[in-house]
Amino acid sequence: MNFIKYILFSLIIISNTCFGKEFDKLFVVYEPIQNSTEIEKSINSAFNTMIYRLSGTSSPSTVWKIINSGNSRKDFIKSYSIKTSENKNYLEVAFDKNTLIKKFEDLSIPFVDSSRPLFLIILKIDNGIEDPYFFSYLDSKSTIDLLIKNNIDNLINTRGVFIQTPEFDLIDVDQFSKYEKLIDLRIFLSSKYQYDEIIEVSITKSGIDAWSISGDISLLLNNTDFQNKFISSFNSKVEERIDAILSSRLINIKNTDKVELIIKNINYYDDYIQSKKIIENFIAVKNFEIKKFNVNAVTYDVEIYGNYNNFLDEISDNNFFKIINSSSDVKSINLSFEK
Repeated sequence: MNFIKYILFSLIIISNTCFGKEFDKLFVVYEPIQNSTEIEKSINSAFNTMIYRLSGTSSPSTVWKIINSGNSRKDFIKSYSIKTSENKNYLEVAFDKNTLIKKFEDLSIPFVDSSRPLFLIILKIDNGIEDPYFFSYLDSKSTIDLLIKNNIDNLINTRGVFIQTPEFDLIDVDQFSKYEKLIDLRIFLSSKYQYDEIIEVSITKSGIDAWSISGDISLLLNNTDFQNKFISSFNSKVEERIDAILSSRLINIKNTDKVELIIKNINYYDDYIQSKKIIENFIAVKNFEIKKFNVNAVTYDVEIYGNYNNFLDEISDNNFFKIINSSSDVKSINLSFEK
C-alpha cells in the first residue's frame, strides 16, 4: 500500500474491539499540493486543519484569534516536506505540540486531547439496478461510493476523529434481507462493534429520475443534483455529530490539576526513555518530573490541564499503557508499560 493511502487508511479503525482510540497522527497534517510554488498556500491550509483538530470546531474564528495575537502560521511548525503518491504531491506538515498548547493557554482556548471518538457509518444503497448493499470503505462499488469514501477521508484528516464502516459477511447480508423488519440493525452492530456515535442512512432509487434518502438524513433528490446534494448533506450531518461530541470533550485549559503516575514494567533504560516520551506527548500534560525510582517502576508527579478524569480518559486510549488501578480520591494512576 502506498504512503498516503497507508496514512489515511491507518486512521480508520478496523478492529471490532477498538473504542475511542488515541489519534497518534494528531499533529501531522497532509495537504494536497500541485508544485513547490504552492507551499505557502498549503501551509496555511494545514494550519487551519490543525486548529480545527485541536479546538474541536471547524469555526475559522479560532484560527483568526491565534493569527491576530501576533503569530504567523510557521511559528507553530516543526517541519514540512513534500511527499509523492500515485503522481500526486502532498505537503506533510508536522506541528509542535508544546508551542500550540502554550498559545491555546495564553488565549484561554479550550482543546480536545488525543482521545478521539469513533463514528460508525451505516449506508445502505439501493440503486435500482444491483441488489441493495451496504457501503464498505474497503470495497467501493460505484461513483457515489468513491465520493463517500473521499469525504470520509477528508473528515478524518480535518477533524482528527475515527470513522469506521462495518464489514458485513454474506450471512449477515442474507439475514438482513430476510428479516429486515425483525432485526434491529443498531442492536446487532452494538454486539460486534464499539463506537461513540452511529449514523445510519438509506439511499434508494425511488423512480426514473428520483432518489429517496432516509434515516439520519431525509431528502428527496433528482438525478441531476443527487450526488452533490447528498454528499453535501452527508458531510453536514457527520460534521454536526462531530461538533456535538468534541464540544462535550473540551478541556478547560484554565484549570490544572496534579496526578501521581506510577509506571511499572520498566525493565530497561529504553523502556524508561520510550515511556517518558509517551507521557511528554500527552496533550493534557503541562509539566512532569520524576518522584522516585523503584524496581522496574518509575513514579512521576504530573501537572495536567483539565482534571483527573480528563487525563485518565486520555491514558485509557493509549496503546502503550494498561491501567492496573486508579484512584480519584488520592489522584493516582497505576500503569503497566506494554511493549
